[in-house]
Amino acid sequence: MAVTLNTTLGNLLFSSAIPDLVFTTSDDNEAEVILRCPDMAIFSAVHFPYNRSITVHDLRSVVELYMRERNLALDEFELLAVHNGTQQTLATFKVVYLEHSFSGDIAEFLRNNFLTTQSAKLTSRLATEYLYFFAAAGEDVTIRHELVVSYDGAEPRLEVRKEFRGSYNRDRIEKIEVTYESMMGWVTDGYDHTPDRVRLLAYSLHAGQRAFTFYVQDGEPPVALYFRNAYNCYELCALHAVTTHKPKVDRSIAVTNRISTFYNRQNEKEYEVETSGLMMEQARWIEQLFYSHDVRMAAVRTDFEEEYSQNYNPQYMPIVLITDFTCEIHDRDGELNTVKFTYQYSDRRPLLPTEYLSVDHERIFTNPYNPTYN
Repeated sequence: MAVTLNTTLGNLLFSSAIPDLVFTTSDDNEAEVILRCPDMAIFSAVHFPYNRSITVHDLRSVVELYMRERNLALDEFELLAVHNGTQQTLATFKVVYLEHSFSGDIAEFLRNNFLTTQSAKLTSRLATEYLYFFAAAGEDVTIRHELVVSYDGAEPRLEVRKEFRGSYNRDRIEKIEVTYESMMGWVTDGYDHTPDRVRLLAYSLHAGQRAFTFYVQDGEPPVALYFRNAYNCYELCALHAVTTHKPKVDRSIAVTNRISTFYNRQNEKEYEVETSGLMMEQARWIEQLFYSHDVRMAAVRTDFEEEYSQNYNPQYMPIVLITDFTCEIHDRDGELNTVKFTYQYSDRRPLLPTEYLSVDHERIFTNPYNPTYN
């Protein structure tokens, strides 16, 4: 008495590539199909075979929901069947989260790409960027930094540094945290140059055959959001944009003894963002922000130490809901790609901006005021 899995499953799959599963049973008695992760069973259903055949549809949605809720980009699963009181293990496989359809060789793709759909982006001096990649078991992970630097106003030159992270005994998702200060540390450490005489123009990170380039821009973009991308990994979206604040109030008035009072009062604040022109690659990538299930308003970092505080972790930043968007992408030269969207904070209370706080403790309301009269 047995259950046979007829569908071919690889050892490593993208979540979007999990197919419908077809089973064959030795008789027409009921069979229970179970999908387990290391901690729990995420799917369990009793099926009654038809002509000794069972089909389970759309299991990919169950897997993606489980991984989204736990912020996982990689996990291992076990497919089980219980038939006539006997439990069988039919398959074990690992899943990398991906919402988009993919039909190529997953192993080759993961060897050559970071878990993002971009290959380059603009960054700023106060931004904290994240790069994720799939590191296979036994892979020697060496991060190579290629930095374009100008010393004392001279012509830019290329500096190369390496960071060896070792190898791992199991498949895992590796995270690289990138800041302007950390990159500057690579070029100023051991050199007779003060940081104010060194200008970092761009830097590339290489992990094996994977490559990503950051171009340093002057000034800080006024809008910065962290969001979970198509691989369920955090990315920073920093935009040069104009933000319009739209406070709203909805309240009813009751009259008692000729006195009016408010009741059922609801306050709401919405923000409308209109970006400047975007590159084609950036305009296509930003769609992931609008469909993301987890969007956070980036905290403002004022010094290097704050970067490592718990408050600067994206998971502790205020949650933002994208309520509406308009995305216009043109395929002709000379046309600007623009994006317009609105968002609200998930907490209905208005957020107190950091510029309202007396961080320097030197403002008028934090010092005694002693008037002088003639």
